Amino acid sequence: MHRSKMILSFLMLVSLLSPASVLRANESDRDVKVATYNMYLGAELLDIFMSTSPGQLVAEVGEAFTDVQAGNPAERIDEIADQIASGSPDVVGLQEVALWRIGAPGDPASAETVAYDFLQMLLDSLEERGAHYEPVAVQTNLDRELTGFFPAAPPLDIRYTDRLVILARTDLQTSRLKIEGTQTGTFQVLLPVLLLGNPIEIERGWASVDIKHRGKTYRFVNAHLEAFNDEVQYYQAYELLQGPTNTNVPVILSGDFNSDPIVNGATYGLLLNGGFTDLWTAVGSGGPGFTWALSEESPAVILNPTQRVDYIMTRGAVTPSGMDVIGEDASLDLTVSSMRPSDHAGLIATVVLEP
Repeated sequence: MHRSKMILSFLMLVSLLSPASVLRANESDRDVKVATYNMYLGAELLDIFMSTSPGQLVAEVGEAFTDVQAGNPAERIDEIADQIASGSPDVVGLQEVALWRIGAPGDPASAETVAYDFLQMLLDSLEERGAHYEPVAVQTNLDRELTGFFPAAPPLDIRYTDRLVILARTDLQTSRLKIEGTQTGTFQVLLPVLLLGNPIEIERGWASVDIKHRGKTYRFVNAHLEAFNDEVQYYQAYELLQGPTNTNVPVILSGDFNSDPIVNGATYGLLLNGGFTDLWTAVGSGGPGFTWALSEESPAVILNPTQRVDYIMTRGAVTPSGMDVIGEDASLDLTVSSMRPSDHAGLIATVVLEP
């Protein structure tokens, strides 16, 4: 009996050390979890640019900022923090990370009094949940200030700053997450618009970070492409292919690309032709993967999403492992006041870096 037990123990040890078991262990060591989330700036700005008179302009600016306040950014961001903390991604790409500032009307100095800083609010909310993150790349896009009039309050100068942010966990060992370099940039091709006859451009951009994980370097790229002009959007995607994703290391590309495969899929097709794999079509966990639109201008108006415009894609020596849509379930993911945390759902994915 003693000899039989020794043989059995030996066979069990051999099975534990089999090539398949060793491979699974190594794959676990090379797992990388990433996420993307458009936080929603809190208002619709299109009506501002459609204004035809100074009076309409100041009224539209005031209405936009009133919508931001009514949407309760703190409450919405708490729910986004819940989604991120629950998934515990190593790296997160964020879009529409708004910074709203106010000042005296007509003051020639830029408004600096912070009304809502979505980035700091999110970091504080994550910390409260025991999720430790820091911004490792911040790209500032549109930054404009206009005077707003309010029906029952004094006028204010309203300054909106759009940012693109990459967060990384700070509680991981450097063997698992070591920042090797960062880059940010504004797209060369931008959407030109007129504001009461004055030409301006809608700045959009990208951010990237090179990360070493278990001795393997990969690049995480976060982008937000133009929503109101498909041609501009297409050229911005081309810039991504020629610029930050043009590298020999594995690439994880995330963001809000405003290109649905069915509705306006040229940009989506360009990225696929550029060698990228759409993780939702590869390993998405059921359903159509729709990420937009979850609400109307007000986050209290609940919609069922009908398009897929947010993506996590990969290229190079990286294998998709799993992917989920987050924040889209109207029965589970609303705020305490029954609002959508954003008009976009988020995505979270796991990939395996190949040896």
